Amino acid sequence: MIIKHSNFVTGSGVKEDFFSVVSRAPGADFASEITGLLQQYDKALSQYDCSEASEVVLRFHLSDVTNQFAILQKVLAGRQSFISVIGQSPAKCCRVALEAWHSSPVKKHFTPATLQVKSANYTALWHHLPENHAAGSFDQTAVEFEELKNMLANCNANVKDHTVRTWLYCRDVDNNYAGLVKARNQFFAANDLTCNTHFIASTGIEGQSAAVDRLVQMDSINYPALQPGQMQYLYALDMLSPTALYGVSFERGTRLIFGDRSHYYISGTASIDRHGQVVHPGNVLLQTRRMLENIQALLNEGNAALSDIKSATLYLRDPADADAVEAIIAEKLGFDLPLVTLKAPVCRPAWLVEMECIAVNNKGNEKFPPLA
Repeated sequence: MIIKHSNFVTGSGVKEDFFSVVSRAPGADFASEITGLLQQYDKALSQYDCSEASEVVLRFHLSDVTNQFAILQKVLAGRQSFISVIGQSPAKCCRVALEAWHSSPVKKHFTPATLQVKSANYTALWHHLPENHAAGSFDQTAVEFEELKNMLANCNANVKDHTVRTWLYCRDVDNNYAGLVKARNQFFAANDLTCNTHFIASTGIEGQSAAVDRLVQMDSINYPALQPGQMQYLYALDMLSPTALYGVSFERGTRLIFGDRSHYYISGTASIDRHGQVVHPGNVLLQTRRMLENIQALLNEGNAALSDIKSATLYLRDPADADAVEAIIAEKLGFDLPLVTLKAPVCRPAWLVEMECIAVNNKGNEKFPPLA
């Protein structure tokens, strides 16, 4: 197994740890591969002063999610974490890759759709729907957002002011993404999420659910009771266009500001220019460099740097590009960054590579309560 780890620690308060775990080679079958992966992951937790109690998010990327999902459920039975399972093949021939995020000290309360994570001063709500039986990508996306809205309303919160980031996974993105975009645009317009207010940081990418008729599934992180000014939206307009220029509605990145730190959620970012055009079509290596320049510009706008990145997810249209692209990522971000590389076509076919990431630094604002 290849296990990579990063963390953010202050003198006092919440400690945050990030892991990626990827098999070096496929096991005899999925059951043996996932069992071995989790054994090595659990063994690594104690090395970094982590445990299942501090585990907030487990995101599994599977090569054959429809057949593997039931096996994974049995292996994870009783685990009280936000578990996201996506059909996205790891790029290097193994069957499963894992991303994990830990926070401590926190208290967790779990329901089938939502994990409530309480630190001293904040509650984070990680949310997804276990099932979605609507027909078509438009209707399924509409259901995802309406159910998120209803969940937040029960917590005296709303999508506009309290949803920090979404992840939207779309089966057959080349054909079904248009319905996703249309439904999201309509929901946002009806809920005062516009070019004149703001949108939400997001990734919209190829990804499958275990249910073959489920075309869209969404994860989200939400913070009820945020104060005005705690979310800063990142644009880097000298490098990237507003997303609305080409008919979509998401923010390039969001900075969530606490008293003792900032979290940076960088949306899926590709090789795009300030006019909304693909840069370096057909050249994955130059696209990778432009992608990183765009991410750097977004982070810089929020008083952060590439060195603040704690976890990243890399999406490739062609997994044969993995070694060459990872070499550039390592050159810029270091070899030890928790990173998973996946076969997952981006929403525009000419984009050969896309990356999302989470960054953390100590650039907080004392007018807001610290995370702990």
